[in-house]
Amino acid sequence: MWSDGASPVKLASLVAQVHKVLPGPRPAASSSRIALAQETSLEEIAESLHDEPGFAWINGTAADGRAVTHLLHQPLATLSYSPGCALLSGPGGSVPLKGRGFDILQAFLDAWSGPAGALLVGYLSYELAAEIEDVGPLPAAGFSFPWLHFALYDSAFIHDEDGWSFSGTDAWRGNHGLPFSPDLVQHTRRVGTHLAIQNTSPLTSQPDQADFEAAVKRIVATIHRGDIFQTNLCRCIETSLEPGAEWALFQRLRAISSSRYESYLRLGEQGTIVSISPELFLNVRDGVVESRPIKGTRPRAASSHGDAALSAGLLTSEKDRAELAMIVDVVRNDLARVCDAGSVEVVRHAELMTLPTVHHLVSTVKGRLREGAGLVDLLRAAFPAASISGAPKIEAIRAAMREENQQRGPCMGAVGWIALDGRMEFSVAIRTAFVTENRVRYYAGCGITSDSIAADEFAESRHKAAAFVRALGRERDAGW
Repeated sequence: MWSDGASPVKLASLVAQVHKVLPGPRPAASSSRIALAQETSLEEIAESLHDEPGFAWINGTAADGRAVTHLLHQPLATLSYSPGCALLSGPGGSVPLKGRGFDILQAFLDAWSGPAGALLVGYLSYELAAEIEDVGPLPAAGFSFPWLHFALYDSAFIHDEDGWSFSGTDAWRGNHGLPFSPDLVQHTRRVGTHLAIQNTSPLTSQPDQADFEAAVKRIVATIHRGDIFQTNLCRCIETSLEPGAEWALFQRLRAISSSRYESYLRLGEQGTIVSISPELFLNVRDGVVESRPIKGTRPRAASSHGDAALSAGLLTSEKDRAELAMIVDVVRNDLARVCDAGSVEVVRHAELMTLPTVHHLVSTVKGRLREGAGLVDLLRAAFPAASISGAPKIEAIRAAMREENQQRGPCMGAVGWIALDGRMEFSVAIRTAFVTENRVRYYAGCGITSDSIAADEFAESRHKAAAFVRALGRERDAGW
């Protein structure tokens, strides 16, 4: 069950093992943020850093609500977890950790919590749901990729509308200083000259159109029997990708469909995550939790008149508004597990979100973490996100899993960061691809309800995959 974490004795043992690789922060540690008088573009700095070990680009929301980008590299420690065992590497070497993913993440926070200016950056794969709920037997993966990966950074370049700053803490390196100097921003490279992606392998869809539409019809029948109210059905669009093309794919995706929660995570030889998610899973600041579930999709039109008609149709669609309302109820229930009684509320509902390729409906749900509930407790209570699971949540996950017959990996999981001073932000890993063993996989999901039409749901999945396919230069392929 979601609330069944490791015992205090088990957590203490994990913390002791973590400290063998990297001790806790110095009690007298300080943190700082320095404004940089630079006019260098975000893309130029990233171009200089993206080949560095452990490079991460992660977009999010600043305390004042504005968009902010963190560029990080050279982590102090890294953790990769696959079912039952994790490998932690850092200054003290590498050690295996036995346990479940969320318990090991809790041990990380217990071992290193405190200093501002330090971030754990990473992702949670969708299949971690099986460690906190009885979702039934998992299908075969078809790929090798960690269920969880986090890296600890003690400094970052930060970019927002005011320009550049450099943030860090001396909690571990002390007088040895930060891992790189702010002066590095002077040494940038030109960008945009090598963004072509050469690819001759055909795009494939699993399931293909016929099987996807048949699955939609079976799920609709399941809903009519009263087993569930809705679920999220995904298909995987896959092709080969030449080594080193991940960065070009990310930049092309950003150019086609920029979003608030863009992220790029290099996991070394294990692979790369590329995401242009528009959806906030969880944001925590000063104990206040916010989630912004998305449901309902319409494509963008070429003309302003046609585009306005599509957005108006979405705003007035009974089906889409009902679908969002059900998901909002699931979010409220998830947050209520760990928030003060009566604090969870829907502060905005069914607002229009317009992106370069699609329109969506989005709601905002907030609550206040109750005393004694921590960030990992919240993740356990809410994972995976309601919008990519369904209602009721566990039965909806089971229904989709039976039809998809494949694992989703990091797609439909969560990507984000945990600050060691108590803040946190994760996006829902939609509009997300991952690359491993020279293959790139992208999952497009649709909310299936009682009045879903199979052909329309397949068309919606194509709208959601359009930016990815364009970024690959494969719009004319028939396989997606």
